[in-house]
Amino acid sequence: MIRNIIFDMGNVLLSYEPERFADELCRPEAVPVILRELFQGPDWVKQDLGLVGKKELYELVKVRVPEEMHPDLKNAVDNWSSRMKPMPGAKEFLQEMKAQGYKLFVLSNAGSDFYEYFARHYDLLFFDGVVISADLHIVKPDRRIYEYLLETYSLKAEECIFADDMPENVRGAMNCGIRGFLFAGDYKSLRNACVSSDI
Repeated sequence: MIRNIIFDMGNVLLSYEPERFADELCRPEAVPVILRELFQGPDWVKQDLGLVGKKELYELVKVRVPEEMHPDLKNAVDNWSSRMKPMPGAKEFLQEMKAQGYKLFVLSNAGSDFYEYFARHYDLLFFDGVVISADLHIVKPDRRIYEYLLETYSLKAEECIFADDMPENVRGAMNCGIRGFLFAGDYKSLRNACVSSDI
């Protein structure tokens, strides 16, 4: 029986669209460079691991970006998170499932500024627990981050379902005995997955 719903953040609760962020924050000629070197570059995960903040991330990435594009890079580093918005139907789904008695959790690969930008859209106290990679210096799909959530909140893996848009992260949860759900924007299917497990 599913009692706990665990949510990834990006593209599950908040939209994460690097292409749109770059388009909105950078000049056209800088967009492909910023996408490649910032959002898809080797230093992005260091932010998720809590090893660097915005200033350090900018310094690391700028050595791979032409100097004339440094203002575009700075704008993207400083402001990409302000471009995220709630996924359509997310807030309604959360309210519905909480009203039905499910406990709700967030488990996300995110930098320490998560607590600032996430709180613009969601009340952290609405959730029964939040685990962020930057706090642990561990990122999904490392099994230790799933085990930390289960242990910290005294959850039974078989009573949990985890929704993430990345297949490798879903598999990571399943390897820990948690039911996995590959999310593609459809809360109706997620609701059915929760309810069908209760039968």
